Amino acid sequence: VPPWTTAATATAMLPSLRRLGAVGYIARAKELGRQSLLGTFHSTGERFDAILKGMECVKVEDGHVECKVLVTEAMQNSYGTMHGGCTATIVDVLGTMALLTKDSQRPGVSVEMSQSFLAPAKGGEVVFATGVVTKYGRALGFTEVRLTDVHGKLLATGRHTKAFPAAG
Repeated sequence: VPPWTTAATATAMLPSLRRLGAVGYIARAKELGRQSLLGTFHSTGERFDAILKGMECVKVEDGHVECKVLVTEAMQNSYGTMHGGCTATIVDVLGTMALLTKDSQRPGVSVEMSQSFLAPAKGGEVVFATGVVTKYGRALGFTEVRLTDVHGKLLATGRHTKAFPAAG
């Protein structure tokens, strides 16, 4: 475990990480440990998870992460609610973050993911997302993600399974 434990300390290391080309949340966790997941979300660049710009991770514990994100216009479908693809991205990212809290060196690769959409998240609303590791093994990690509104109403659930390929 790195000697620093705060998001502020991890953020102070960002210039060094940029020199290494490591600015996304997975690379930050690998270099700085799980506490680097706290605070503003760090996308892997101009890739799929860039839609989560503005998401904030507010809690990181062993096998557990909590984040919040404002449903921006870019996240919305033609009905003005969060697009299912954005929900899937949140399930993907929070599942991975939860696994990184167990071992920041093993983000894994997705082998299965599913979502159930229970209620719409309206544009302009804040969505709370919780990712939990349900089983963590040598070869596979299983996670569950729940999205709720500000009142605790369940909006969506997701499951994400990742494999941990052998090094080498």
